[in-house]
Amino acid sequence: MEISVGFTDKEEEYYTGNGYICDESALGRVYYPAKGIEICGQPAVRYMEYPWISTFETDGMIALQTEKRGKV
Repeated sequence: MEISVGFTDKEEEYYTGNGYICDESALGRVYYPAKGIEICGQPAVRYMEYPWISTFETDGMIALQTEKRGKV
């Protein structure tokens, strides 16, 4: 499972009030949910350029698989 990255114009209080944790990275603040991820280092966002795409990627966190509901 991947972790999405985006930009925001909301204040830190908005995210901390909605169950997110805030850390600093080289590109700015990183907000991530307090539940549903495993921290395996310093959370950070980095900008990557590949021949086919430019993208932001995350380091230091892994999205945990959620239990799927419904038919087996």
